[in-house]
Amino acid sequence: MKGWMFGIFLVCRAFPMPLPAQNDSLLLQGLKTDVFYLASDSLGGRAPGTGGAEMAARWIGKRFETLGLKPFIENTWVQPFTFSEEGKMIAAENLLALTNPEKPCKLLISAHYDHLGLESSHSREVFKNRIHNGADDNASGVAMLLALAQRYMQKEKELDYSVLFVCFSGHEAGLFGAEYLAQHLGNALNQVAFVVNLDMVGRLDDAQMPPPLYFRLPDDSHWKTELLPVATEGLKIVVKTIETPLDHTPFHKKGIPAATFSTGLHADYHLSSDDAEKINYAGMAQVFFFLEKFLAGIL
Repeated sequence: MKGWMFGIFLVCRAFPMPLPAQNDSLLLQGLKTDVFYLASDSLGGRAPGTGGAEMAARWIGKRFETLGLKPFIENTWVQPFTFSEEGKMIAAENLLALTNPEKPCKLLISAHYDHLGLESSHSREVFKNRIHNGADDNASGVAMLLALAQRYMQKEKELDYSVLFVCFSGHEAGLFGAEYLAQHLGNALNQVAFVVNLDMVGRLDDAQMPPPLYFRLPDDSHWKTELLPVATEGLKIVVKTIETPLDHTPFHKKGIPAATFSTGLHADYHLSSDDAEKINYAGMAQVFFFLEKFLAGIL
């Protein structure tokens, strides 16, 4: 996740909305499995253009297939692109999958799957040659996206619209994957009513009561006030307006209501200590149930 230390925030009014039981063992196991794999040392930090990034992409593509999603691009999950970082051209790829391909695409849910790898200039380590696994940033967002994809596939036949799930690369170097997709989505972009991005959703702070969930959007957002998320039992929703771009930003520039959910910054941000063991999986489940209700309510 790009830096976001500054911003104006508004705590939304409370609104009673009981959450389902938080002990969904299958949900918890799925979240843990995805985070632990994507944030494992074997992937080396998932920097674009590396073998670890390719392994992450194959894992996500296999998960798309297992869930029964359909490729957005004919016969492939992959949208390749290149970008330049520090004078070097890097080959990367976004991953796109769809529910209900014959229906209009009204919702785009995204998360970046790349992280820093080794020797990244974006690292906050003194010695940067350590693996930066990026469990919260952003294996957590990808795991949440996959859990939501599973839920949408379970109710696919009930919906009169499709949902596009996108895992971006090139985020840490400058939102290149999101920029590329926004420029190459074609006619489908005209159908999208909302873009909801997930970035660092794995460290819900239980030390605060209730713990905050941040909803980040530009101060000139196209998001209607009556559709902003509101507090629910067990969560405080904090709406933050901020100038620092995130993966929702290219879509906001296209005139689409777009925002990012996050559980917030922490001491392990862009350090090698952002590991899977530190994720609050029960908190992720709590956020998942909130997102499920929120997304159903805006369409």
